[in-house]
Amino acid sequence: MPIDPDRAKSFLRSLSPEQIEEGNRRDHAEHERQVNEFRQAYAEGRCYLCGEPFDQMRVSHPCTHWLLRRCRFKKKDFLSIAERYDYHNIAAFLRWSANEESMLRNINDLKSEKSERKVVSYTVKWKNIDWTFDCTENDMRGHGTGPSAFPHYHFQMRIDGRQFINFNEFHVPLSDRDLFNLSLRDEPKVHHSFGAAGSGIQEAVSVDPNLVLEHTQPTTNEDEAAYHFSTMIDATDQPLSDDEIHDMFEEAKRTNKLFAFVAKQQLQGRARIQTVISPVDSIPDIANRTEHKPR
Repeated sequence: MPIDPDRAKSFLRSLSPEQIEEGNRRDHAEHERQVNEFRQAYAEGRCYLCGEPFDQMRVSHPCTHWLLRRCRFKKKDFLSIAERYDYHNIAAFLRWSANEESMLRNINDLKSEKSERKVVSYTVKWKNIDWTFDCTENDMRGHGTGPSAFPHYHFQMRIDGRQFINFNEFHVPLSDRDLFNLSLRDEPKVHHSFGAAGSGIQEAVSVDPNLVLEHTQPTTNEDEAAYHFSTMIDATDQPLSDDEIHDMFEEAKRTNKLFAFVAKQQLQGRARIQTVISPVDSIPDIANRTEHKPR
């Protein structure tokens, strides 16, 4: 029987603050344990779940690392992975892998680019591979007949920009755990995420802008950047000299801080400073899937 979202929310709201805190503490500890194991194994080129090197696969033991396509994984093998690992398991592994290559910028999960009808819609990039997860409200309830009648999500995989797995090829079942977590996605007491190790660009743009300015280090390599900064200084009443601007650039270089941060510190009360913070242009596009309309 599918998870009833109302019952799930009712259960959560029945918990005391102490029970929620304890549950969060245990979840965080387990998450940290798994991430540490993952990172150690990843650095050694092997999977933390099955222990096999990334370029090896045992057909009798399907594993999420097959999706890195360093082994002879074929399209038909995908459902055997989904039978063993649910959406959250698969997504966490791929998101963690993407962030080991470049933090935040390899996962486009921007809410501004997601349709209101989508429960899940984001693309993850790792080396030469793009994976996209997609699930509408209609998919989450189940629709039509056959595999689509049950709660499911859709999955797309591209290698070097070429088709490998298409959205319409599989209706991937959502587990009870998936349905429970997804049904609570808008619940204020729940912060559903894949942890810091699985954060995407949405997390990056949700941070307090003042903290971003203070703690972001500049880079000349766009492949390492998550943010793009555009700063405008209005010093009409007390114009800045070329020497003052030069000194601020030198201070930013000396302290390895953003020019915008240094300018904000040094010109406070003297000039109006506006900095626009946006994701870098090179984040992956979210692959689009045609939605099934409810009947």
